Amino acid sequence: MPHLPMKRLAWSLAAALLVVAVAWDFVAATTFLGDDYLFRAFARLEGNPWVAFVVDKHGGEYYRPLPMLLWWVLERLSGGRDWVFALVAFVEHALCAVLVILVGRNMGVSARTALLAGCLFFAAPAQREAALWFSASTDLLAALAILGAVACFVSDRRWVWLLSIALAAAALLCKETALALPALLAAAYWFRARNQGRPRPVGRCLILVLPHLAVVVLVLCVRSLILHGLGGVNDPTAPWWARAVQLLSGLVHAVTAYAPLPEWVAWLAGMSLLAWAMGVARRRRALAGFAICWVIVSLAPLLAAGWVVGARYFYVPAVGLMFLLALALETSGDLAAVFAVAVLLGLGVLSGHYRASEVRLYRQAVAAAAAGVEDGVRRGHRLFLVTGGVKDLDLAIKLHRGGDRGVLDAVVIPDVPASFIWLPPDLAGRLDFLLARPTLPPSGAYHFGEARLVGLARREEAPDLDEVLTRLPDLRLLRLVPEPGGFRVEDRTDQYLRE
Repeated sequence: MPHLPMKRLAWSLAAALLVVAVAWDFVAATTFLGDDYLFRAFARLEGNPWVAFVVDKHGGEYYRPLPMLLWWVLERLSGGRDWVFALVAFVEHALCAVLVILVGRNMGVSARTALLAGCLFFAAPAQREAALWFSASTDLLAALAILGAVACFVSDRRWVWLLSIALAAAALLCKETALALPALLAAAYWFRARNQGRPRPVGRCLILVLPHLAVVVLVLCVRSLILHGLGGVNDPTAPWWARAVQLLSGLVHAVTAYAPLPEWVAWLAGMSLLAWAMGVARRRRALAGFAICWVIVSLAPLLAAGWVVGARYFYVPAVGLMFLLALALETSGDLAAVFAVAVLLGLGVLSGHYRASEVRLYRQAVAAAAAGVEDGVRRGHRLFLVTGGVKDLDLAIKLHRGGDRGVLDAVVIPDVPASFIWLPPDLAGRLDFLLARPTLPPSGAYHFGEARLVGLARREEAPDLDEVLTRLPDLRLLRLVPEPGGFRVEDRTDQYLRE
């Protein structure tokens, strides 16, 4: 008994270390980039956030009004400061980990195993990487609603069960992958009953999810009316074998890490770990079956995507993987469980350090490009081509705090294909040859207020530089040059024309 307070203190310190180590990623290893600027443009330019519920704001691609509402609120509250978004992302990720524990407990998993699954999910580098990209708020919010719906659905309290219907609607308003939720609910009910020794017929499970299926049908109808069709993207589609590799790659990296691990190490470790977990967890057949079923069902909607590359796609499937790992460690001692969490935490720290250096370079590149473009605008120029590998640089500069107002009337063309630009109306005709065919998004543009955001040509469709300069003789060629402590911008227009 005298050792009990010391043991509690040790566990408390370990929990605090876990939270601080994960939270540090959200402090040092995140920033706005890529699709974040599309969300920020909506938040900055639309006066009414509720319009996304009744009007297509994703150019015929998606219907995800809840994340857009969240971005509108955060942008207005934060003034564009990314630490506010990082704090919200951390809270979302932490809440998902808590709900993993709750789902486990409601499914009949022991407190220790459920807690281990939640800690593994919270510490895993790939899941943290997904949460660190602010645009993945669609995935995190959908995961929160999905996990909440499953936890409520398998509850013994009827009013809590009814709450799962509302959470199903919320999940569907966040991301299309929530279409798999009714199947997840039916599977959870069936496996829970089997684990309790009182099997239920499949028909009974399906009857219970009829209200949730009705919600799915309703949201799909609303979505079709607003998008004037099923929605989707005009991106090229990977062949079936490539998507199979992408799905397997996502599962492998979900239990190991992406950078800085070499790919062969991640694959070898991930495949070995998954094979071991599936072999050991078979002794808890019902619960292991639920974990595997969760992975399979939550992967199914991804087959509709053209490309499935990125940690965010596997945020929800990773829940099943963490349950599987926790079940495999169920009979091991506390030391083995702590070691498993510590390994994932350590890999996450290494990944976070790697990302932090990339984030620092990215911020320096955007700041240098913004300074160069603002200087060019003051000299009377409006068209710029900036080489340096920064996607959506035009939006990044125009949404950059403290930028010159004259930049809004300029266009910054990055050397990254399929980037988006904020197109001034008087330049639309001159720049039409630079746009993607077929268009990005399907409708040709995002319309936020009076602004028009359009996608530039893909790599194989982009015109060469000589053609661009022939059509746009007033284009300025800027180059980001790395140097100690950051980047500098060089105007290479005259040098290129002489050569």
